[in-house]
Amino acid sequence: MGARSSAWRRPSRAGGKGPRGPSALLLAAGASSRFPGTKQIARIGGKTLVERALDAIPPAEVRETVVVLGHEAASVSNVLRGREGVRVVVNPGYRSGMGGSISAGILALAKDTEGAMLLLADQPFVTRSLLLRMLRTFEQRGARGMVAAVQGDVVSPPAIFTKEYFDELAGLRGDQGARSVIQRHAGELLRVRVRSRRALSDIDTWGDFKTARRLLEP
Repeated sequence: MGARSSAWRRPSRAGGKGPRGPSALLLAAGASSRFPGTKQIARIGGKTLVERALDAIPPAEVRETVVVLGHEAASVSNVLRGREGVRVVVNPGYRSGMGGSISAGILALAKDTEGAMLLLADQPFVTRSLLLRMLRTFEQRGARGMVAAVQGDVVSPPAIFTKEYFDELAGLRGDQGARSVIQRHAGELLRVRVRSRRALSDIDTWGDFKTARRLLEP
């Protein structure tokens, strides 16, 4: 895990080997104390938040998609049932914080993955267009370092990490998030800027959810 990854390779289906590139790792384990009900399956425009996050991922550009569940795992898993190419991992220690969920997801990834693209299930404004821009940036630099979305001076998920950071990510505990890894290696970060303030906003409260629903529903 400590060695730098080789150059990112374009997806290839030759010989039925499947796509190459970083894995998509969607974090959907947390219990929001400020949100009534199970946030991951709250619906906007006919889709749950976790489904909206999955739909933003370009499947042909990632090695695999892994979703980490915790709070109300059975209910969220039912929503994901039948989705092709999606693998579910349950973090029984999700109450301890995001660090454990990141660790559980990293440890579950395919051994031959080129890296991990971390996403949050409660960022409904993240688009496929943004993720494609990030993947292209990752590819152009030969899959070295990290790529993160930036709005103003704020670095935020989504973020892509090469395998060299997996040991640190797998060692996260409690409330430690991937930002702590980014801060330790700030000189290796590639930034993909977004203009909209809302593009990277997450949903913490019912008020946040109502605002997102008003903006996203037709």
